[in-house]
Amino acid sequence: MTLGLLAAIAATFSWSLLFIFPQLVGDYSVFDLAVVSYAFAGVGSAIVLFVYRREVRQLRLNDWAWAALLGFLGYIGFFFLITTAVLAAGPVIPPVMMGSVPIVLAITANLRSSSIPWRAIAGPLVMAALGIGVVNYSAFNASGAMVDRPTGSILFGLLASLVAIAFWTGFGLFNESALAQRPKMSPMLWSAMLIFSCAVEMLVFIPVGLYLELSNFAIQPGEVAGTQALIISGMVQGLGATLAAAWAWSVATRRLPLALSGQLIASETLYATALGLLITQRWPSTAEAVGTGMLFIGVVWAIQAFYSRQSRIKSMAD
Repeated sequence: MTLGLLAAIAATFSWSLLFIFPQLVGDYSVFDLAVVSYAFAGVGSAIVLFVYRREVRQLRLNDWAWAALLGFLGYIGFFFLITTAVLAAGPVIPPVMMGSVPIVLAITANLRSSSIPWRAIAGPLVMAALGIGVVNYSAFNASGAMVDRPTGSILFGLLASLVAIAFWTGFGLFNESALAQRPKMSPMLWSAMLIFSCAVEMLVFIPVGLYLELSNFAIQPGEVAGTQALIISGMVQGLGATLAAAWAWSVATRRLPLALSGQLIASETLYATALGLLITQRWPSTAEAVGTGMLFIGVVWAIQAFYSRQSRIKSMAD
């Protein structure tokens, strides 16, 4: 279980970098960053597949179909939905709603598997939910996200955000099932399959992004500042926050109940908040400090609840 916890922490820390890199790429857009990062991730995953070429030859079409589905749910489709939501509803409402993903995933996972009694998980869930709510309300209240947005556009953005939540919840549940059905498959190979499928799907998504004018480079070729930062950020994001994080999450998924790993996703908010404050060179507001503190308590509480249950089960077995 300890290795699973360390893997989940590594994955969520890597994912938190995704909130930081868009601020470092100059005039390039999030879409430009995604294209570059998936190019690096595709190359990296192809190298891993070559290393595992003997196992790759034994893969069935069903294995690749699941990898493609999960890549679409957890990465490409999720990215498209969040991008659509931000364009429609503004830059604050969708992230506020996405803060509910750890709670939804933890509740859904425990409904399915009953890995821990509800009385043991209720406290950590409520504490983490309140912490996320306080942080997100603070961000929402400070930015005036509703200004100059038609009601229809906001409602469409809310709908896209809800579908994105469903996508990531489905990814967590299906990924756990897929790994359970392939107990002998290396998590590194599975992650490489998933990310390689993402890279291929990104090629299909590029024309959609260009049609929606999401690329600043395509709109203003030769006039966009920050190319070096884009390449470096894309490389770190593609190889670290995408490929390596997918591998770490596969390890965590195989070793932890999803009801726990789902709550651990909430720690991503802690890392992202800390890194954001570091980049902006400011101290947290009172609401940010209180909210992140409550979130931290909820995550630690959840880990303690699962460890206690595991110890009791072990004692009964002995």
